[in-house]
Amino acid sequence: MPALSTRIISFVLRKTGLFRKMFAGGPGMAVFIAKAAATPSAPSAKLQQSHAISHTSFDGCTVWEFAPKTKAPTATVLYWHGGGYVYPAADAHWAFMAHMAETHGWRIVAPLYPLAPAHDVAGTTGFALSFYKDFLVKQAGAPFLMAGDSAGAGLTAATVIAARDAGLALPAKLILICPWLNADPSHPDQPKIEKRDAILTIAGIRDAGQMYAGAAGAEDPRVSPIHADWSGLPPILSFGGGSDILVVDARALKAKLPSVDYQEMDGMIHDWPIFTFPESRQAQARMAAFAAA
Repeated sequence: MPALSTRIISFVLRKTGLFRKMFAGGPGMAVFIAKAAATPSAPSAKLQQSHAISHTSFDGCTVWEFAPKTKAPTATVLYWHGGGYVYPAADAHWAFMAHMAETHGWRIVAPLYPLAPAHDVAGTTGFALSFYKDFLVKQAGAPFLMAGDSAGAGLTAATVIAARDAGLALPAKLILICPWLNADPSHPDQPKIEKRDAILTIAGIRDAGQMYAGAAGAEDPRVSPIHADWSGLPPILSFGGGSDILVVDARALKAKLPSVDYQEMDGMIHDWPIFTFPESRQAQARMAAFAAA
């Protein structure tokens, strides 16, 4: 059972709908998306002052970098943020990256990739692969990991599969946090889970998936990587939460690829490993150990 503090916060999020309203689907969700698109996404000034954070640009998109302040990096992580392919990185993402850099010594490179509805899957995955190629050159062959949460985990999967198919060097390991791997939310377990989900709704992820897929359709493996060939990929650490409608995707990946190191926690909400719950800090330590092994 989750810690009491975790249960209280999850209950409050469910009751207030703080995040669910952003993923409720329909015209209201379109208003939230437009507002988010008009607001620059960046770590807070306070976070930038207290941590080693910098930024560059690639193909018109900002790329943020987090580094440990007082020690050499223990790992370099190319990180793709979540947000349903329609929202930019949120405060929780920046706080997670800062924590992983400061506490676990990660150097994190996090591109703010093109989002739907202004861009569809072809534009986003094309950007991701182009950035990946550029990143490889700058890495000069040094080992690195690729990771992401939610939609960012789906983009991580789509990118590493495209890199494999292009004959490029692959990351040493992958970390998929509450991955969104199927844009068609038609699993029979999802309506039951939705009642407990504090962040996502079925209508919301269906609408976001359609915006992102465009003419390609939800079955396209770039949109729904669960339909892709996962052979020949690096070792994978994955997380799922029992109160997250996307847990069915994480379970489907484990069934498809039994070698995945998968941790699911009952009662945990979507993206719980990036938050500050006691269980989140344990998951983050597990990520660091996986990266270092």
